[in-house]
Amino acid sequence: MQKILNATDVRANFGGFIDTIVREKPQAIKRNRDIIMAFSKQQMKELLSVYELTFEYEQDEDGVYAGSIEQIEDIVADAGTVEELKYELTRQLIEYAIDYENNYSRYYNTPNRHKHAPYVLRVLLEDDFDSVVRMFHA
Repeated sequence: MQKILNATDVRANFGGFIDTIVREKPQAIKRNRDIIMAFSKQQMKELLSVYELTFEYEQDEDGVYAGSIEQIEDIVADAGTVEELKYELTRQLIEYAIDYENNYSRYYNTPNRHKHAPYVLRVLLEDDFDSVVRMFHA
């Protein structure tokens, strides 16, 4: 069991608290009955790296590629090439991730959207569009 820090102690030494998270390890904090975990961005990216995104696609008789993201089935797109399809799926995924974050409690508490949370967090931790594109596997 990890040591749980008191919120009052964390407030008194916030700089040291942050330094410990970034340079050493995640920290648990308790305030009243609530316990939260604090991670650095890099630690979170590593923890969420197991949530890989895959897209499925097929080419219709007109040569258009239609595809979707396996883990977030509502995101679908079509394009002239597989690469264009990947970019369109990425664009829609980023929009979805932003909307999910802006309405987190609604999405997270919806049974068919709850499982999207780790993928959304992983997308939101990326620095740019191309790094989100690289998250995809066909």
